[in-house]
Amino acid sequence: MGLEFSKNDIRPIFKIAVWGTFAQVALTLCAGTFIAWILGKTLGIFEHFSSMMLFATAFVSTSTAVILKTLSSKNQMGTLSSKVMIGMSIVQDLTVIPLMLIVGKLGNLSSGTGAALRPLILGAVFMILMMTLGAKWVPRMLQSVAKLNSKELFMLAVTGIALAAGFLSDAMQVSFSFGAFLAGIVLSDSEYGKKALSELMPVRDLFAMLFFVSIGMMLDCNYLIQKFPLVLLLLFLTSFIRTSILALTTWFAGYRNVIPFAMFFGMVPTSEIAFVVIQAGKQDGLFSGDVYSLILCIVVCSMIAGPALDNLTAPVYKFSRKYIFRNSQKMNNFVMPPPTLSDHIIIVGGGAVARSIAKLLTTLKLPYIIVESDYKSFQDARKEKLTVLYGDPQSEIILEAARVSQAKLLLAAFAAFPENLAVIKAAREINGKIAVVTHAEFQEEIQTYHECQVNEIIEPAFEASLEMTRQILLNLNMPVVDVQNCLDGVRYDHYRAMIEGSRDFSIVTRMRTFLGLVQLYWVSLPKNSPLANHSIAESNIRSRTGSSIAGILRGDTFLSNPDPSDKLFEGDILAMIGNQEQRNAFERISGT
Repeated sequence: MGLEFSKNDIRPIFKIAVWGTFAQVALTLCAGTFIAWILGKTLGIFEHFSSMMLFATAFVSTSTAVILKTLSSKNQMGTLSSKVMIGMSIVQDLTVIPLMLIVGKLGNLSSGTGAALRPLILGAVFMILMMTLGAKWVPRMLQSVAKLNSKELFMLAVTGIALAAGFLSDAMQVSFSFGAFLAGIVLSDSEYGKKALSELMPVRDLFAMLFFVSIGMMLDCNYLIQKFPLVLLLLFLTSFIRTSILALTTWFAGYRNVIPFAMFFGMVPTSEIAFVVIQAGKQDGLFSGDVYSLILCIVVCSMIAGPALDNLTAPVYKFSRKYIFRNSQKMNNFVMPPPTLSDHIIIVGGGAVARSIAKLLTTLKLPYIIVESDYKSFQDARKEKLTVLYGDPQSEIILEAARVSQAKLLLAAFAAFPENLAVIKAAREINGKIAVVTHAEFQEEIQTYHECQVNEIIEPAFEASLEMTRQILLNLNMPVVDVQNCLDGVRYDHYRAMIEGSRDFSIVTRMRTFLGLVQLYWVSLPKNSPLANHSIAESNIRSRTGSSIAGILRGDTFLSNPDPSDKLFEGDILAMIGNQEQRNAFERISGT
């Protein structure tokens, strides 16, 4: 989790992720303590104020692991709503451990304030050391290991750093997992962070599986059945009080559209750090066995119910836009498309590829807009002064902002097939006539795109294989015409199913392949050339050699399609069209 956290991701949403989270934690803590007080009055399960506050502490944070998995499975990583959700969840986790240490020691104030606050002070010292000295020396240690170019040693070093940080934090009376989490944060923004994350992927997946298995094993089914009404009531109260505060916080911070709905339905799972909190409470004698089992059931049930409730985000948001917020502002506040944008091309996903295409369209003076869900790519596009809209292209509101109803073509350039398919379907719901271009890797994807009536499907692997074959054959001195005819036939057979259904596609494909049949070569007129100081017509080049002059490069000026009356001079660089025999003939009469 620490490796997947980046300070660069938090920076654009710093105010809501930090100050908004602090406000939410404080309000949730008050509400949770009030719930515990009522439980203490009615059921008598809480005797001390510190145990009530510790009960509330267990529910102030959302499970980063669960929402990461949910967002990843829905291909929503990189959207603004996902960044706000993950950013606030991580800051929640960072606040829980200090909060737990403070609340857990409130009952020990009789032994002295210094003794009670000692773990908090040690935890703060540990955090400062990790974020300063650790951020300086840990990457240097990994740099030394990386020089050995050993994958196994690198993974062992990363694991050792995490375990060492956890051991030190545990020795300083802070959670072991909190120390490992800080080690991940220290590594995340270093140049070895991504490599460490990729190397630890198999380990992470294994322990994630064991984590959820252990949660299932911890659940006391008999207790859950006996106390099901109480568990259900507290699950509703603890989860939706937190998510309601999160939704209102983001709303008042100016994050509108789908984000408050995503916070309300997507942040239901209670954080796995709650297990650390209730374990500490049980060890300190603040929680009885029944309270421990009760909180455990609530947390586990919230993790089970969370992904299912997250599915309500899109339909509820769509319903609210249609019937409740019909007159509200429909566009976000980041970048608005030009007001006259119509008959344009919408490019979704693609990152650097999308920006390259946009630059070419700008050169051709064709209207376009990029819809970018990744904030870094969005910022890169803005720096390059491209027309870009920041948001989730699967969202109806974002597509409306991109004016999909007036668009002529949609280019779906996401790397993942599900994202492209979802965007295509969403766009076609608004504009059934929009042309679509995308790419595919597998036959099943191509078949699905055919069923969606996608206009053109690019197969990158197939096109790359054709280009590599072309280079091989040309290096074997096979005539260029034979090479192009061979590859043209292979391409035609491969795309036959699509070409036969579209005459325009067939014409464009054939025109594209004919480009390889035109042989253009360059010739520099030497001194004392027989053609120098004579016009093209006087030189009679076409009839004498069969070649044609397509252009003349003279100094910094290029003359395209020169007139027969134009003269040739020494030092001119001529762009000639012709085969090898015609080229040889021209070189003979020009003296080159």
